[in-house]
Amino acid sequence: MTLKLLLAEDDPQLREVLLEALALESFEVTAFDNAEDALDAAARQPFELALFDVVMGGMTGIDALTTLRRLQPNIGIVITTAFATVDLAVDAMKKGADEFLTKPFNLATLSVTLKRVHAERSPKAQIEERHHDQIFSALSNPIRRTVVKQLKLHRKVKFMDLCRMVGVEDHTKFNFHLRQLVNSGLVVKEEKRVYSLTAQGQQIYASLLL
Repeated sequence: MTLKLLLAEDDPQLREVLLEALALESFEVTAFDNAEDALDAAARQPFELALFDVVMGGMTGIDALTTLRRLQPNIGIVITTAFATVDLAVDAMKKGADEFLTKPFNLATLSVTLKRVHAERSPKAQIEERHHDQIFSALSNPIRRTVVKQLKLHRKVKFMDLCRMVGVEDHTKFNFHLRQLVNSGLVVKEEKRVYSLTAQGQQIYASLLL
């Protein structure tokens, strides 16, 4: 897969090196020697990634971050500088950078960093992360963990039997917990209020050893 990368680097030699090296790593690079022109390009076409130097003639890479993030909310942004300080890194992250690299950096490390940032920024990764959060939230409650254990042991269980096994007398409360497990994709509700673990529920049980 080719990733479209927007590069703003005012050092002509480094810019050429980056263009060549990143092209070999399956990046399609659009390069500029200043942030203003790079932002103009971002206003015209979509990019998956941006690699901006901090110190350039005119606008700095960090000053450009807010505009770039507004133009392309999902773009992965990596900032580079030869004059790194903790305050500078924190400022870059606050304004929308995903990663901060200090020059001189290893080109292989740069490629890995860019691809990781893209993976973390991709909608699929965000959906998976939200889903994982939902699963862990569902399993944070001891009643729900007990439900998963019982369904693992007995495979298919009717609502009333499951209430008894788990030891919950309040049916409304128990129904709420079952709904959380169904919504997280761990449990499926079948006809006549029979519950069982999904394939994912089986996998989670095995991996977490509930």
